[in-house]
This record gives sequence, C-alpha cells and structure tokens, in this order.
Amino acid sequence: MKRTFQMTVILAMVGALGGAAETPLWDLATSTIPAVLQSGEIERVGNEITLKDGAAFAVPAEAFPDQRNFTVQVTASIPELVNGTVFPVMHKQSAGDDGFSFSMSYKDKPYWARRLYTVVNNIVMSSIGIGGQRGPQVNTPYTFTVAVRNGFATFYVNDRPYKTCYMEVIPNDEPMWIGRAQGKKAKPMTVVISSVKVYGPTFEYVSKNEPKSKYPRGVVAGKGWALDIPKIEHPEWPKVLIYGDSISMGYRRTFIPEMLKQQVYVFHCCHFINGNVPKPAMEEMAGRFEFDAVVFNNGLHSLHWTPDKVSDQVVHDRMRDLAQCFRKGAPKAKIYYLMTTPHTAARPTSNEPVNSLGDKDDVVVRLNTISEQVMKEEQIEIIDIYSVFAERLELASGDGYHWRGPAYQTISEEITKRVLPVLGKK
Repeated sequence: MKRTFQMTVILAMVGALGGAAETPLWDLATSTIPAVLQSGEIERVGNEITLKDGAAFAVPAEAFPDQRNFTVQVTASIPELVNGTVFPVMHKQSAGDDGFSFSMSYKDKPYWARRLYTVVNNIVMSSIGIGGQRGPQVNTPYTFTVAVRNGFATFYVNDRPYKTCYMEVIPNDEPMWIGRAQGKKAKPMTVVISSVKVYGPTFEYVSKNEPKSKYPRGVVAGKGWALDIPKIEHPEWPKVLIYGDSISMGYRRTFIPEMLKQQVYVFHCCHFINGNVPKPAMEEMAGRFEFDAVVFNNGLHSLHWTPDKVSDQVVHDRMRDLAQCFRKGAPKAKIYYLMTTPHTAARPTSNEPVNSLGDKDDVVVRLNTISEQVMKEEQIEIIDIYSVFAERLELASGDGYHWRGPAYQTISEEITKRVLPVLGKK
C-alpha cells in the first residue's frame, strides 16, 4: 500500500542518557504483567525473565499515553546461539500498517544472514551486525532502544544509533509484546530479559554516539526497496534521486554536499538488478517522493550477463523495464542513464597505477551498447562516464571495479553539469 507521510525536521534530542533520573511510566522491575499479557511459560527470577519456546509478555498499551513522544528500552542477553532463530525485541503493531517493531535473527552461515530488523508502519528495514559485531554474542547484554520524538523513530543498540526513520509512526492501541513472533517461520530464541522501561514525553534520550553530521540522513523503505534520504527542512527544494551500485556510493560523497549548496536534496538507492526487474517495488520507490530528476545505472553487478547466459534481447528488456519503472514512478522527473564504468585490470605492482582494462570489460561494453539503444528508444539522456574513465585508468583503485577519489569527483561533476540546469540552478 502506498502512503504519503508528512516530512518534517526531527527535533534534536537534548539532555543525555544517565542525566537527571526520571521515573519510567512502566518498569519491569516494579510493574505487574497482567495474565492476559503473558503467553507461554515465563520463568521469572528476581527482575529477570527467561523466555523459552516462544514465550512472550507485553507492556500494556496504557504505558504509551503519547504515541508521538516516548522512549522504550529493553535489555536482553542470549544464553545459547541456535541456528535459524529469531527474537522479536519489541512489537507494537496492529493488523494494519501501523506501529513499530524491533527484532534480531541469527543463522550460523552466512554471517550476513545475522540481522537486525526494524519496522515502521509495516515497512521493513534491515541491517547486518548487532552491537558492532557480525552477530550476537552469548551471555552479552544488549540494550535495544526506540526513541520516538514528534512521531519519528530512531533505533539504537547499546546506545549506538542503528536506524533513523523519517516517517511518522502511525499510532495504535496495541500493547508492546516482547518475544512474540509475528508470522515468522524461524525458531524462537531463548532470551533472558533483565530490564524493560518505557518513558513518556518528558524523558529526553540522546545517545553519546549520536552522529554530528553536517548532512543528517535517515531511511524510508518498502517491500523490496529502501531509500537513503536527507532530513527535509525545506519541502519546496528540488529533489534528485540517484540509483546505482557501489559506484554511486563513491560519488554521492561529493554530489550530496554540492547539491545542498545549490539548495537541492539528494535521495539515494544503492541497489542492483541481476535478474528480472521487480517492477512494483521499483515504481513504488521512484514514486515515494516527487522527484525532479533521476540518475540511474545498472551494470557492474551484471557482469555475469554474458551472451551465453543472457541474450541481447533479455538484457534489452530488463533495461527497458528498469527505465520504464523510473518513468512511471517519477513522471515529472528528468531522467538520465549513467553509463557503467569500465572493468579494469589489477595494479601491475603495488606502486604502479592500473594501466589496462580488465578481462570482463567486453561485458561492460556490451551492456553499455544495449543500454544506450534502450535509452534512445525511451528518450532518456545518457551521461557517458565510460569513455571518460577508459582513458583515465590510473584513477582506478586496482580491485577491478572501484575508483579513487578524483574519479568520483569527476562523476559528481558530470552529473551536476546535467542536472542543475534542469532544476533551474546555475
């Protein structure tokens, strides 16, 4: 379901954790858990609760009198890691697209399957790593915090900012469950809960690790897509979407601040299509904001699209579908296709620059040739950075794919030259 959320500034959280003590509205150490808010066999020893075999308990809905301003903290530890398990740390959602949740999952292999999941209004955001590690550690307390101010949520693990979500949390009258899986097939973890506290609007939580970013950014996400977005303080400013792989991660570092100087917001989706284009997800992502320009690319992650595996027609159709998704999702935007950068050889020695193209560059040329044909058919302008860097191989990083800082600066400048006039900027 597509929804439009009002974008506004997330107010700065003043004060500090560990400052003036404040009595929580609900505290596991002192509050009673009603029988109706208990599920399964709950073992309690002192202030600690052990949840086994899917047992769960909930904080009453009354503990959230102001659902636009509250802070929740849950401290938990895992006595044993069992493959394929999941622990819902917090779950305050109804059957509709509202509320929030915070959970973690564990798998033996691969390590990147060990994830934290946050949900706002039924929109899922995930990330690898728990508490700065590749996965949870046994018998190690983790404190999970959700701080909601003026309706906007930021998630923390051990006081470290994890996700900031720039969309308003839709309130509901549900309790907040701890340990109850919601339609997940994974096995429940055995978890020891040592603390649960819910604070009201006067409690001012701020992490000592809060980033002091000059360009604060957060994330909105949907089914199959996620956008890295700026904090919107001027809704009337033009908006530009960049879509690409790790190359886009390189040039956004200079592109974003340059655009902000020109009073332009940049949104970023680092993604790639290595198969059929997920049209509903792409169209929803492109239509999430009213973009004035879109710059997209799809190439280096498709180096396995050799003629014996993927025909020219299939490549053509996939690139056409991708282009049309941006066209349909962002009908008012000026759209540009960024040519894929060359595949390069390794450095001859550690002290010498790259001096030749890589053995997969013929695939890049093929993808660029077909993509150029598609973009002409779709009347989408091309920004040809391939030709630029095919003559500047000394700017390559040496890993075959990536580039050094001056190259990303060049890409940023090439895009800026095209985009700014369209936005009415000098």
